[in-house]
Amino acid sequence: MLIAGWLETADKWLKTNVPGAEWLDLLGAALAVVAVVYFAVKLLGGLGRMFSAMSNAGKARRAKASKTPGFRILLARPTGGGSARTHKWLGEALSRHLPTFAFGAPFSLVEMGPIRGGLGTASVALARKRMATADADLFVWVSREGNGARGLELHGVSRGGGLSPADARLFTIALPGARKAQTENVARLAAYLVAKQLQPALSDPQAFRVEKIRELAGELETVLASPLPVSSTLLGEIEADFCAAGVRVAEELGELSALDRVISMRRGHLDAATLTADTGRIIQAKLELGRALIVRAEKQFDQTVVKEAIGHLAQAVEGLRTDPAIQRAQSASDALFKAQAMIESRRRFSLNFGS
Repeated sequence: MLIAGWLETADKWLKTNVPGAEWLDLLGAALAVVAVVYFAVKLLGGLGRMFSAMSNAGKARRAKASKTPGFRILLARPTGGGSARTHKWLGEALSRHLPTFAFGAPFSLVEMGPIRGGLGTASVALARKRMATADADLFVWVSREGNGARGLELHGVSRGGGLSPADARLFTIALPGARKAQTENVARLAAYLVAKQLQPALSDPQAFRVEKIRELAGELETVLASPLPVSSTLLGEIEADFCAAGVRVAEELGELSALDRVISMRRGHLDAATLTADTGRIIQAKLELGRALIVRAEKQFDQTVVKEAIGHLAQAVEGLRTDPAIQRAQSASDALFKAQAMIESRRRFSLNFGS
């Protein structure tokens, strides 16, 4: 009561002695309304986040309890402009084309709530937590940053290779963000790149039966049939995978349908290479070009082609000798040979001079 009386007295004094003091009442009322709205928004936001977390946790638990065989993939709703359209396009791309690049292996696609922040620490920690709850093999979340060649970024964590959720490998796939650039070929490309994260062995044609690699080479050739609105780095990765698959198919099955394109691509890559180019990719290109030329010469002998192949292969071998992994393997091989020679010498000594 004392406080109420004091406030009433202060209010009368202000209105009597301070001109325009009635506006203070309006200002106070406005501030009170703003404060109420602010706290209401914060409360609703907190409740929304709590509901979203509970919903995502429930989806993850149901996914884990599901008896559906095959790979389990979590796909978060995209963030950024046009998120609904992007979500629909990417979901359809994976549903249609992932079975092809997974060689028919079954999989389930589980939709999750959005994750913001790219590969930030908090975002990755949340993704790993959801992955562990769902016992998923792959988790992909998406952000759209613009319309450029890298405007649509697919971030994710993959357990490909038998990793645990805590050790799951981080990755980012940069795709074009413009709507007109998201063609059927780019949809195939997106599915292939996600499949590579799911099964890292797709980058190594020797890891699968040659019949499967023939299918893969055909699909990648379709993807490369028209210009792709992607970064040069990503285009180089797809071309390298196609060339590696095409060379193996030609060597083991004698099918030369893709061989001319492999030779053309690899020659073009080497012609465009500069001193700042990736040395590993140059060596790989020389190896594949040399092998492709040898296969071509086997079908139709041409001494010039054979000499070109020998030149590329010799340069590749010379480049590999400087590779630290090759040098370590050579050192280990030399040490092994030395140890075996010591044992053999000791055995001969025992036979000749032993008692």
